[in-house]
Amino acid sequence: MEGAFLTNEIIVVGAGMVGSAMALAAAKLDYKVILLDPQTLMDKAFPSATNVEQFDTRVSALTASSQQLLRSLSGSMDVLQAAQPYRKMDVWDSRGSGRILFDADEIYAEQLGLITENRQLLQQLHKSILSHSQIDFLQTKVKQIRSLPNCIEVTTTEGGSIKADCLFGTDGANSITRKCLNLPTREWDYGQQAIVATVNTSRPHKGVAYQRFLASGPLAFLPLKDSNNTGHFSSIVWSLDVAKHQEISALQKIDFLKILGSTSEFKLGEILDCSQRYSFPLRQRHAKQYVAERSALLGDAAHTIHPLAGQGVNLGFADVKVMQDELHRAKQRGLNPGNREVLNRYQRRRLPANLAMMAAMEGFKQGFGSDAKLLTWIRNQGLNLTDKLLPVKKQVIRQTMGF
Repeated sequence: MEGAFLTNEIIVVGAGMVGSAMALAAAKLDYKVILLDPQTLMDKAFPSATNVEQFDTRVSALTASSQQLLRSLSGSMDVLQAAQPYRKMDVWDSRGSGRILFDADEIYAEQLGLITENRQLLQQLHKSILSHSQIDFLQTKVKQIRSLPNCIEVTTTEGGSIKADCLFGTDGANSITRKCLNLPTREWDYGQQAIVATVNTSRPHKGVAYQRFLASGPLAFLPLKDSNNTGHFSSIVWSLDVAKHQEISALQKIDFLKILGSTSEFKLGEILDCSQRYSFPLRQRHAKQYVAERSALLGDAAHTIHPLAGQGVNLGFADVKVMQDELHRAKQRGLNPGNREVLNRYQRRRLPANLAMMAAMEGFKQGFGSDAKLLTWIRNQGLNLTDKLLPVKKQVIRQTMGF
């Protein structure tokens, strides 16, 4: 790519789920897009899993609004075919009698959401990208970003130069784009690590997601679809304070299965098997500004939150939907996509919404992490009361579905 000079209307940096969706969203509006990522795009489908090791340990819980966006962007009818719907979500407190059961039937919906393996969804998005005439993909890494009088310029590690009307950074929590644009963040460490794995259980999940709040952090079981639809596979996300994480992660597999079963109160029976376990630190991070000259951040490049409610990728897809709306508005008004007014409107719509979600997750984390007797009583009463007040409960369900 030495000395290459390409011109495009929009550059998208990062071909993950949010970046791929953004590239397709812009292309759908007939913008010419160049998509940059150091990794190759996935052009081969993954077979359906039959055992714990064949699942992707990275999964996402997609809200109804995220599903609508993804189906509108992908030319493939099976973009979400491999995902597992969940109709109910059972949430309870380990330190009291507080419990709430969310049920899709209560709002006359078919499901509360879909659990998808990230790689399955990403492969479908990449399939749509590879067949789209408006999107060019370059396997490369960003070295420098400069704002010029009439365009924005990206210099790659190979020495190539790419110019466009605007640029979207969707390259994840450790965004190179954010660093190149000198957009500062507010961030802090939760003092927790999350363990993720796939498990096989003696009882089928029957399309129910489970989440138990413990003093050391929440434990979630997310239902997965296997090749035979047995319903015996789930993805776990277990957030633990650092000291507890060290203790649990050091356990041999047989001991880990036992403690995982007892900690989940055997909601899905015995834990028969689990995949290799992975751990990652939990941090909250939020860019103080989402936009710079001719550029904007979306998804984890702009914000990362605690995974306890599974809202991270949904916030990213909401960013994409709003940016698509603003690009459509710009076309109607004859504005350049990199116009500061266009990008500022995106920021005004998304920054407060993302901050509100982050504050809510922080409140949940602090509230459910406390052993104070009064707070424990209030917490349990709140769960039980919300479970009984159907109008309030319906509103909570609709909000969690992205509406």
